[in-house]
Amino acid sequence: MKRLWGFALAAVAVTGFASTFVAGSALTRECRVSPSVLAFLRFLAAGTVLLAIEGATPSGRRALRAAKRADWLKLAVLGTIGTSVMAWCVFAGCARVGTANASMADALAPLMISAAAAIQARRLEFRLVFGLLCGFLGALLVIQVVTFQGVRLEAYSTGDVYVLFAALAWAVYTVWGRSYAVRMGASAFSAWTMLFGAAAIGLVLPFAGVVWPRTPKAWGLVGVLAVFSTLAPYWAWNAAQKHLPVTVLGVSAYFTPVAAVVLAALFRGETATGLQWVGTVLICVSAVAETRRVRDAERNVYPQPRKL
Repeated sequence: MKRLWGFALAAVAVTGFASTFVAGSALTRECRVSPSVLAFLRFLAAGTVLLAIEGATPSGRRALRAAKRADWLKLAVLGTIGTSVMAWCVFAGCARVGTANASMADALAPLMISAAAAIQARRLEFRLVFGLLCGFLGALLVIQVVTFQGVRLEAYSTGDVYVLFAALAWAVYTVWGRSYAVRMGASAFSAWTMLFGAAAIGLVLPFAGVVWPRTPKAWGLVGVLAVFSTLAPYWAWNAAQKHLPVTVLGVSAYFTPVAAVVLAALFRGETATGLQWVGTVLICVSAVAETRRVRDAERNVYPQPRKL
């Protein structure tokens, strides 16, 4: 039941993160809003709401009182990396490359997360590598970077570099922030890292020539970005860390491109190709393989008692 709840939370996170590329592309390309402004607004709004909710609960007040000076420093660093740096890189990528290439951030994230987890644990298994490669290939097929005509990656593009750094920042936030998310609670950890990230961006905005939202449509999309693409998925992702191993949770990010295709079909009338469905199957194989690997590992650590 615990793992089932973790998968449900991961599904909420995946769907929310998928909507980021739809809203982010519209805001940066059509409304011409600066990536740094989008990152600042989404985390300021979402972090404030989460903090207000968390501060009203007894558990939230206890977590706040229990936090030490070293905890605040680490939260500030993780918040800056996992929110402001990551989001700015994603939106900068959205402004420079197509949605498919920008979605590479979610195709690369599981690889980065598993690599970071392996470095932290000093161990890398063949079954993990196999599952990751299946999921990565599936993600490339879903976002149509790999087609029958070849690879469509926009080579030597600065946008692709931004996407790479976004995935790396998210891996650092997930792996090294796991203990804080479990100990402090998803709401408190998400709220404070968002606000620290917004503060870091806010220090830079006065010295940069940025473009703010100017139309009701742009502000409406910012609201969607803050609630559905930030508040809900960040909270769900951090809450899922309490129920799922970090590598299993990381593999779930492969489903973000799948969710993006579904959202595109619902709101833009787009249809999936045969290769995209093949990619979806490979992603499912990756998720099943990693889940079984972790389950087998847990059985070896905690063997079942023999029946007499």
